[in-house]
Amino acid sequence: MSINSSSIGASWFLDGISQLQKAEVRTQRQISSGYRIQDASDSPTATPELIGLGSSLAASQAYQSNLDRVQAETTAADTALSSGISLIESARTLALQGASSTATATDRQNLAGQVQSIQQQLIALANTTTEGRYIFGGDQDLSPPYQANAAAPSGVTKLTAQTTTRVITDPSGQAVYQSASASTIFDHSDAVGVARPDNAFVAVQSLVTALQNNDASGTAAALTSLESASSWLNQQQATYGVAGSRIATEQTEIASGITSLQTRISAIRDTDLVQAATDLAQENTAQSAAFAAQAQIPRKSLFDYLG
Repeated sequence: MSINSSSIGASWFLDGISQLQKAEVRTQRQISSGYRIQDASDSPTATPELIGLGSSLAASQAYQSNLDRVQAETTAADTALSSGISLIESARTLALQGASSTATATDRQNLAGQVQSIQQQLIALANTTTEGRYIFGGDQDLSPPYQANAAAPSGVTKLTAQTTTRVITDPSGQAVYQSASASTIFDHSDAVGVARPDNAFVAVQSLVTALQNNDASGTAAALTSLESASSWLNQQQATYGVAGSRIATEQTEIASGITSLQTRISAIRDTDLVQAATDLAQENTAQSAAFAAQAQIPRKSLFDYLG
């Protein structure tokens, strides 16, 4: 069997040109897309690391999004509690007026109307919403926790269970934040549902009842409950303040972590445009040189051999 050296040379040349053209296309694609690695075949060794980094980045970004929502929630809660404390202080001022020996029945009736307005505002605070969610609603945050009910001892009706099992955790699974419910903040009761002395709704409603009944001693007694309620609301606001600070710290740390992950991904995946431009120029030069060299190869015809 004979071997035709010219056919071998032509096959070698064509294979080489094909490889150069493929490399050129690949480099052009890297430059146009900005990515050195677009699928697993581009770098089988780097792909597993990229997948792992991508998963970590997605988890970090989801956590960042949760933190942003919770930060808005804690800010709204802090504002609501600040307003609640001011309302309780206003109720105490009215109670002092009502407890005065100079106050008349008519005076107390007028004061009762003002305190009822305060109760309405407290209920509105308990039903505070952010992004369409009732932030004190616990797990049932799509429904208002309370509504007014003048016939109830507390002046309100509880509309939802307000269990709070939702916990925000960091990527490592550590708990970062859990909200409090309206029943804990404004309607504080013991395990069997008996109102505690610091129950804001009950304190305000007891003042309303005492004023409506022209009961000076009852009005004075309501002052003690209002003081306890004010202290409790201040404690709750402090708790949200601590939570807000913790979330702000988490936001700073996760933002730094996301930047680090993006940098690592970019270093592996993204195209080095300077190097790619150099590679493309070299591939074009090599292809031109190959064609030029092929053109210089002597060509013999049958007549050259016949002499």
